[in-house]
Amino acid sequence: MKAVKAHYDGRVVVPEEPINLPVNTPVRVLVPEADDSAVITKAFAQLSETSFSRIWNNDEDAAYDKL
Repeated sequence: MKAVKAHYDGRVVVPEEPINLPVNTPVRVLVPEADDSAVITKAFAQLSETSFSRIWNNDEDAAYDKL
């Protein structure tokens, strides 16, 4: 699955970048509610913790822990 930035022009959803899809390919558009932004931000932060810990928790970075 790929995330694509887009905007709604009042009639249709318009991608911000070209999308290489065949005509009539089904897509799913998720539109967060305005009050969901904090929940979404927290969820993405939690999802990225594992990746960040693999990058930052190493002996070479240990010198920065004391700053």
